[in-house]
Amino acid sequence: MLTAGCGTLQARLPDGFAAQATALAVTGHSPRRFNEPIRIGPYSALEMREGATFSWSIPFGSVAVRRTSQRHAFTLVARDQPPVEVQCLTRTTWAGAGSAVRRAEVDLTALDGELMVCGLKLEGMPVQGMTLQPEGLGVAGTLDAPWGIYAIESLSHYEGSKWRSGIPTGYRIASGGQTLAVVDVVNAGRVHLANAIDPEQRVYFAAAAAALLLLDPALGE
Repeated sequence: MLTAGCGTLQARLPDGFAAQATALAVTGHSPRRFNEPIRIGPYSALEMREGATFSWSIPFGSVAVRRTSQRHAFTLVARDQPPVEVQCLTRTTWAGAGSAVRRAEVDLTALDGELMVCGLKLEGMPVQGMTLQPEGLGVAGTLDAPWGIYAIESLSHYEGSKWRSGIPTGYRIASGGQTLAVVDVVNAGRVHLANAIDPEQRVYFAAAAAALLLLDPALGE
């Protein structure tokens, strides 16, 4: 568990968002057990089906290309709310050269396609997509919903620290620059949902949050 001083590290939230949102505790994220449900406050990702990580490597002379992929599927449920079915595929592509002692690797995922592709189906609605791809030092993408399209971007700082993390500390879901949800993936995790969104939006964002909590930042490394 990561700690800072006497407190547990958390992702740094966008300025002013904490006062406009409700923080929901997460269980089942870290430590992670195979096929264990993830629970986010009143929302539960059940019927968890996690595929084994599959990896292959093809040599091209002194260079080898390696691809790693993993699948997840679950149904997110909450009392008095329609369920959301989720299926995701995560994959990375790397090129490496050199010996086991001195080896250089380059992440080619952005050139090969998306890092993560998901389908989300709110009961009674058509399937919508969520995609993530590497962008700069982080990742970015979009979440399609029955009522609009939202931007996703990774966060990279810890609360109370000026230092940037080498892996995402969380993910921000926003519309028109307005933050609607933040998925904190540090330690046990936490999900912050804006108080202004309605119950059906909240269950949909919780389903997207569960998928983001399952995204392994070390996949393919």
